[in-house]
Amino acid sequence: MLTPSLPTEAPTGLSAAAHRRIEASSVVRSAAGVPRVGVVAWTTDPIVTGTTDLAMTYQIAPFVAVTARNSAGAERVANDSAVTVSTSAAPGSNSRIDVIWVRCLFPLAGDTGTAPLFGVTQGVANASPSKPSIPAGALELATARVTSSDLATQTAVITQTVPYTAAPGGVVWLRNASEMAAWVPDVGALAWRLDTSNGYQYLGSTIGWVHVSGKPEIGAYTGSTIYSAGGTIPRVLGMGGRIYAEGNIVSTSATFTAGDPYTIGSIPAAFAPKVALIQPAITNIDGLVELTVQPSGVLVARLSKSFTGTLALWLAGSWPDKRLV
Repeated sequence: MLTPSLPTEAPTGLSAAAHRRIEASSVVRSAAGVPRVGVVAWTTDPIVTGTTDLAMTYQIAPFVAVTARNSAGAERVANDSAVTVSTSAAPGSNSRIDVIWVRCLFPLAGDTGTAPLFGVTQGVANASPSKPSIPAGALELATARVTSSDLATQTAVITQTVPYTAAPGGVVWLRNASEMAAWVPDVGALAWRLDTSNGYQYLGSTIGWVHVSGKPEIGAYTGSTIYSAGGTIPRVLGMGGRIYAEGNIVSTSATFTAGDPYTIGSIPAAFAPKVALIQPAITNIDGLVELTVQPSGVLVARLSKSFTGTLALWLAGSWPDKRLV
């Protein structure tokens, strides 16, 4: 059934349940339709930091976040100033993992009270500690590994783990490849990798994430026996759905028989063309050189005449990302 509108002039107003359902429309969703919880991206500064307080506390910086107390919608919560939250003393031996979180409360979800709150859940101390579970509907902000030698949280190893979120059609910030692999949005969603400054668009489960902006993706050249990188590092660059080759390969003891194939190295298979690409190559010798880039990434050279000596071969050319053709 329809909820009241937002805003509404209905005498009964808008219930929290209806408001949460409407609020869920303002945040990007997964392919399964689940709102993406997390902090609204405006800075990469850490949200949770340690302190020198011997009473063992963490400091939480200002932020705005989307949380989901239950699966029937979403809500927003803001922290407008630095807040200090307490944890327990360091373990007597080994180490434990603390999880720092924020949680919104709703009586409709069975909660007592309505004020959002911060919390710290402590794990069990162990030589290889496990991360503890946090309350249902809580948004994890960070984890901290607290060792028996930590007198304050300033020396604990704190990892920012809260995801970033965005409005529908917006760009979702992702810290690394693991976060990108875990985020399965609907087709067309955009993301920005903070660790590599790459922009991506999601084109479905078969194709996956495709580079569309920012710095290029880089695939390294791997030499083969007597062939190695020359003065310009050989590599392939992935940009905007195409792959570009550059750099040069050198061998000081190359021996070629005219027409015979010679493997001179490889590039990552993910950067290779969908079908074998055969093209002329620029070299330092008198004669034609044919370079084949195999779908496996193997590079094969053929010379039009026999040759022994120092060979320098330059990579060039481009081809479409194999997933798009």
